[in-house]
Amino acid sequence: MLRFARTFFALALLVGASVAQDNLGLGKMWTFEDAPVEYWKATYGFSPEQPWLDHARLASLRFGSGCSSSFVSPRGLILTNHHCARNYIAAVSPKDQDWIRDGFVARSLAEEVKVPGLTVQQLVGTRDVTVLVEAGVTDADTSESAEKKRKANEDKLVEEAKKANPDLTPQIVRLYQGAVIQLYSYRVFDDIRLCAAPHLQTAHYGGDPDNFTYPRYSIDFALLRAYVDGKPADTAGMYFKWAEKPLAENELVFVTGNPGSTDRSRTLAQLDFFRQAAYPIRMEQIDHRLEILRAHSKTSADAAKAVKPEILNLENGQKAFRGYFGGLVNANLMAQKTKDEESLRKKIDERPDFKDKYASAFPKLEEICAARSKLHPKITFQSVQGSKILQLAVLMVRATDPKFPEDRRTSARNQLETFDLAEAPFEPAAYVDHLERAQKWLAKDDPFLKEILKGRSAKEAYMNLLATSKLKDLAGAKELLTAGDEAVQKSDDVALRVARVLSPLIAANQAEAARLAAEENAQGVRIGQALFSVYGRRIAPDATFTLRIADGLTAGFPYNGTIAPWRTSFYGLYARAAEFGNQYPFDLPPTWSERKDKIDLGKFVNFASTNDIIGGNSGSPVINKNLELVGLIFDGNIESLANRFLFTDDVPRSVSVHTDAILESLQKIYDAEGLANELLGKGGY
Repeated sequence: MLRFARTFFALALLVGASVAQDNLGLGKMWTFEDAPVEYWKATYGFSPEQPWLDHARLASLRFGSGCSSSFVSPRGLILTNHHCARNYIAAVSPKDQDWIRDGFVARSLAEEVKVPGLTVQQLVGTRDVTVLVEAGVTDADTSESAEKKRKANEDKLVEEAKKANPDLTPQIVRLYQGAVIQLYSYRVFDDIRLCAAPHLQTAHYGGDPDNFTYPRYSIDFALLRAYVDGKPADTAGMYFKWAEKPLAENELVFVTGNPGSTDRSRTLAQLDFFRQAAYPIRMEQIDHRLEILRAHSKTSADAAKAVKPEILNLENGQKAFRGYFGGLVNANLMAQKTKDEESLRKKIDERPDFKDKYASAFPKLEEICAARSKLHPKITFQSVQGSKILQLAVLMVRATDPKFPEDRRTSARNQLETFDLAEAPFEPAAYVDHLERAQKWLAKDDPFLKEILKGRSAKEAYMNLLATSKLKDLAGAKELLTAGDEAVQKSDDVALRVARVLSPLIAANQAEAARLAAEENAQGVRIGQALFSVYGRRIAPDATFTLRIADGLTAGFPYNGTIAPWRTSFYGLYARAAEFGNQYPFDLPPTWSERKDKIDLGKFVNFASTNDIIGGNSGSPVINKNLELVGLIFDGNIESLANRFLFTDDVPRSVSVHTDAILESLQKIYDAEGLANELLGKGGY
């Protein structure tokens, strides 16, 4: 393995030099350390030099734990999506105000509101550590031992990086399924303050019906600011200036952001696991939880406010997973994936050295994924899910079970010390739903279901557990724990009886899942190495929620028997509201209706482009060749969702907020002239 790592890159570059990236369907999520400058030059006549790439990298940020953003002024001003900042806005909104619904604007630095717990991360350095991570790994290692060695090497590299640069946060990043391993170093800004956010209805215009569609009219943005030592961060030289010239159709644009995950290098066997088990169960779970939350939201205004963010997130996930699943059952897409895999396997078989190293990975993954498909329902449904009473019962059983590993017994005891039984009022209904779906996915004689149901309906069984168990309050739990381990283990309490069956099932499922994950990861590394050996750096790695740069063109597309325009305008926004009688979700906030005459209706609102994005790219800046900001990614059309598995750009499109819309909002609707001037390089407040 070590010898292989040392010769890997030269071999890959030689073999892959003549392969056209566009034909592989692996997309354009390029890493900055391997930006395809020659490809850009051949395709667009544009070949940026290193200072251009460095500037774009430093101006681009990872936002929180799931989105992207960028610096847009020399004083630490940050631009991202409203939907990325939504939970943070809700957290700092005063009890007597609703900044999510009504928006927020600071008109001085003193009015900017600190957002606890929010960080943005700036990628300041990369280093290839593949050889160092593979050190000591040999062909004699099992999957588990090889992964253990890699993890130990990674931990050592991280600790060394922390000591060498204590002000930076290191991260090990596995690219090409681990064929290439990078050490990324981040500067973390942890004093972030809210500056401006529009009305929810402005940012989320069209609601769930318009989500993942185009044409769109959402002005989905938020402005925050990074502070250092109590002052606005000095970001001069590493921010995106506002574009001076209007954006044009078929213009080259780049998206710099942090795409979360894609599965383009997965094998057909791995995609079959998604299609047969993982996605159907997940989609069903989302559908049912949405029904429960929507019903709960109708019980009171406070309930509606409390669950609104989760409902919005689930609605987004609902459409996303349906779109992903649509790709998995799309005959043309799967035919192309089959063709690509057959081509790769043929190229591997043509080289004896490649065949020895990689050929067996494909049948091994078929065995692993078949086992995962059988295990997945057990992992999902032999569980406590959101049931606090069963969580407590399982912790008690584990803390007092002499056969349970001592370190895990200690962990359970520690969790019991701070356990909180409080749960949302809809959680019992959610767990009843969980049990009802479990009966569909688990075997008829499943031991967990037999113990908890005992011939009753899911609702009868769970309501009985809640009503009769001593664990319905912490006093009852403490009484049993005080009586000793044996008292807990022999208790006839209904929750503890279920937990004594459930706890070993969970442990066994987790162990088997870990074993299969290690095996799948090991074979995935081999697949990644095979791809890289055959095609080289001319292919982009799958997304890893790390910084990428994706090239594309502004462009419309054929849809619904006609043509979608490459950009939309305020004319369309106001027309859409009028056509739906200004009724939700196509209504406009009163301020927008009252100030219509102030708006330049010809200004652009959203636009479409062929850039390669996925979840995690939300909040990504869209820039032109001059490193100027022209837009803000917030969505893709429904056709783009299948790009998770195979990238195409004939109809799939990224959808962005145009900078026009942001400025019109700030200047004409929210009276935020200070922030608008800062974006335009004219000072600020």
